[in-house]
Amino acid sequence: MSKKFSTVPPGALKEPEAFTLHIPDQDVDEFRTLLKLSRIGPDTFYNQQEDGRFGVSRKWLAEAKDAWLQSDWRAVEDRVNAFPNFKAQVSNTEGHAAEVHFVALFSNRADAKPVICMHGWPGSFLEFLPMLGLLTSKYTPDTLPYHVVVPSLPGYGLSGDARPLNAEADMTAVTAILHQLMLDLGFGGGYAASGGDVGSGIARNLSHYAECKAVHVNLMMPVPTDGEITKEYYSGPGELEHLQRCQIWDATGRGYAIEHGTRPATIGLVLSSNPLALLAWVGEKYIEWADKRHPLSLECILECVGLYWFTSTFPRSIYPYRGLLTRTGWNSVSKETPLGYSYFSRELGFVPKAWVEKTYPNLAFYSAHDEGGHFAALEQPESFLKDVEGFLEVAFKK
Repeated sequence: MSKKFSTVPPGALKEPEAFTLHIPDQDVDEFRTLLKLSRIGPDTFYNQQEDGRFGVSRKWLAEAKDAWLQSDWRAVEDRVNAFPNFKAQVSNTEGHAAEVHFVALFSNRADAKPVICMHGWPGSFLEFLPMLGLLTSKYTPDTLPYHVVVPSLPGYGLSGDARPLNAEADMTAVTAILHQLMLDLGFGGGYAASGGDVGSGIARNLSHYAECKAVHVNLMMPVPTDGEITKEYYSGPGELEHLQRCQIWDATGRGYAIEHGTRPATIGLVLSSNPLALLAWVGEKYIEWADKRHPLSLECILECVGLYWFTSTFPRSIYPYRGLLTRTGWNSVSKETPLGYSYFSRELGFVPKAWVEKTYPNLAFYSAHDEGGHFAALEQPESFLKDVEGFLEVAFKK
């Protein structure tokens, strides 16, 4: 990235520290040794099936292991470090200073609109690098209409935990930290939030803060207070077919979520012991949850799982599933804050357009895409960016 973007947002109340990603050589060497010595389990009827109905196949895992051994982690670091990276100490309401990593493009324009873009599980800030690349190609620091902040969610990647180890992290605490981050960066006059998966839940929570002026999501999840979604609402193109796919996944693909929510200690320790085990568990999601008509490359999957391994993300990141289990921290979006919804036809879950229009009179933007799945910003960065820009233009006029 040749264009020089500012390292300090205008009006920042607290100046973040510049950060460069570099995993110690010792950790990279240890990873390669563990991966090389990791044994792949024996052939079974189940792991010989390559259609994904029982999870990843033995063949895929063996090929992925070989590719991972040949991969160059330093190339990933170079790509990350081509963008401005930061770390900030953010004090939460309990007085705990949480360390938050984020990538950002700060504009020189006085009228630039601040927006925070948030990933989910098993995602990371890496999902938004293609979008950031598009922005740096399209704009200069003097013409960029936005301040774009892409954090590693607390508990994920290069960020620290949301709470000290004597307290359980939750969506409410994470939301408060990210809101405070935006205030510390000088965006108390108003900002927008965009998110998918866990990030969509945080965006919905942020919509109840006065400083959050607009919310955009690419995963819409109803809460009980929103009312029932009956079949007559499924009237849009392909919505019934999408519903059928969702019902199949709901019956066959939710086992991981029960494990995360009920036994986070056990699964966290299991997958922290071995990079190959982590690859099988998380890699399955990148294969299954993306639009299978346009699958993510193996190189991309290995980069995403590699970040999880080197930052010990997995055991720290599954707290949102506790909230799903107890129905806490996942709130309905405000019905006053302008709302945008980007519908991607291969997302795991969705709500029909007619229901959103009836339930949310504040719906200011809706966009439907025939291509793209759970990792929208990573799978379809051009479409995703177009939606975010379109939403911001509409929302900030209201």
